[in-house]
Amino acid sequence: MPRGTTFRTWDDYFIPGTSVLRNKFTAPGKPHGEPDPDKLRTLEEAFAHTRLQELHENPIAGRFDYDHMKAIHGYVFQDVYEWAGQERVAPAGQFMTKDGHAYYGAGPHLTAAAEAEYAKLAGKDYLRGLPQAKFVDELAESWGELNVIHFAREGNTRTQFVFFTQLAEQAGYRIDATRFAPGSPLRDEFVQARFHSQDTGRNDRLAAVLGKAITPLGRDASASRMSDNGVADALRASFPMSAKAAARSAPKPGASIPGRSSAQRPERGRTDTGRGGRD
Repeated sequence: MPRGTTFRTWDDYFIPGTSVLRNKFTAPGKPHGEPDPDKLRTLEEAFAHTRLQELHENPIAGRFDYDHMKAIHGYVFQDVYEWAGQERVAPAGQFMTKDGHAYYGAGPHLTAAAEAEYAKLAGKDYLRGLPQAKFVDELAESWGELNVIHFAREGNTRTQFVFFTQLAEQAGYRIDATRFAPGSPLRDEFVQARFHSQDTGRNDRLAAVLGKAITPLGRDASASRMSDNGVADALRASFPMSAKAAARSAPKPGASIPGRSSAQRPERGRTDTGRGGRD
């Protein structure tokens, strides 16, 4: 990939003339990276899986804030995308949608919404000291809201799993990521619960799904590591690839997000249409 690529619009993320994301797997005749989408998926998932395993051995220390989430994303996808760890820059001006489910549009509103959610998490003492039912509800609330913000162009869900697994452990709980492995019914339920959150502004279905995979850490147990929880293996395949291997369609700007304040909505203006991806 030519170094110093500037990303300003949705199309800037793609290899010119294709629906494949620019990537670091350059070679003679491939100045913008691997153009075959199936090969790119295989390469991305393999390299991300390796980095997830490394995070088992050396988790990224942080304050469970926006910078922490970005640092995790940057580490997991450092081999694949030049923009790893960066807030996406498009589509700007309006919400974007994938399969009819709305996410924040890029720009100052996205940044402000993200910072506000991390501030809420800090205000709740990072969910420490909560009984299990309350912890699950609060975790789902934070996860659902950060998901609809969807700060990165690609890889949000895998990054979120690492972030919230660490958060759960410091709060005394364990997320059994093996329950979300490819082919698992709970993986499909998780995907659909997050779409429900985006469509309705309610995170109750997400709480119900997460509650099936969360248990207290043993009183004498140290915080379980990510590979022990199966995070790396569960996230070997990108989301929302489910048991049915469903694929997302192209995102379209212009939707609203039910159940969320109109004050959070970007001003209407020029938008960038584009092509979908995986998470």
